[in-house]
Amino acid sequence: MRGFTLLELLVAIAIFALVAVMAYGGLNTVIKQSAIVEDQMDQLNAMQNGLRQMRSDLTFAVDRLARDALGGEVPEFAGGGLNLLTLTRMGASNPWAAAEPQLALVRWRLENGNLERATFVPPDGAVGNSAEPPDWRIILRNVSKIQLTFYDQNNQSMLDWPPINQPSAGLPKAVEVSLTVNNLPPLRMTVAMVSDWPEAAPANPPSGSNNGAQAPTSPQTQTQTQAEAERR
Repeated sequence: MRGFTLLELLVAIAIFALVAVMAYGGLNTVIKQSAIVEDQMDQLNAMQNGLRQMRSDLTFAVDRLARDALGGEVPEFAGGGLNLLTLTRMGASNPWAAAEPQLALVRWRLENGNLERATFVPPDGAVGNSAEPPDWRIILRNVSKIQLTFYDQNNQSMLDWPPINQPSAGLPKAVEVSLTVNNLPPLRMTVAMVSDWPEAAPANPPSGSNNGAQAPTSPQTQTQTQAEAERR
């Protein structure tokens, strides 16, 4: 039996090495793409969570002035410019069932690429209190741009609220949020205030019930009933 020559072994080894390098390159590309996709999914989930928190604050905003530590007025709703967003919202957590309204003053800001949120409970007397500085919590990192657009009752859009000519405009009709994180396309959402939600329609009574009252019968029905009674 004739064996393999040295040249044939060298050619087989070279072919195997070439196939192994090509396979490793393809596998390495798949691993890198998987890591990139996973990182983008994490960023997208973080963006969605941040927008969900901001949607909650905007949805449950209330038309109520707050007071700072010196007794001055804090606008019930202000946004745009250096102040990204300040509002008073209902639905603040009350784990100890304290005898106080479940209201909170919420502030948002963009600081060094981080979208941060601070909550003041109760809403009065917290802003400007040097003894208790705001507890800013990072909601989203690597934010390159965030823009709020406010709509009044006439559906006119503006980048600052309240309008210059209406300092006591109260709450806007709706707010559009555009958020951009590094390496991802911008996400947009539009939030309507609870005060602008349509009123719920009255509930219809269940079919077949008329609060115990019998439905009125027509003269034709009464005649048919009498005729059937006479036959019996």
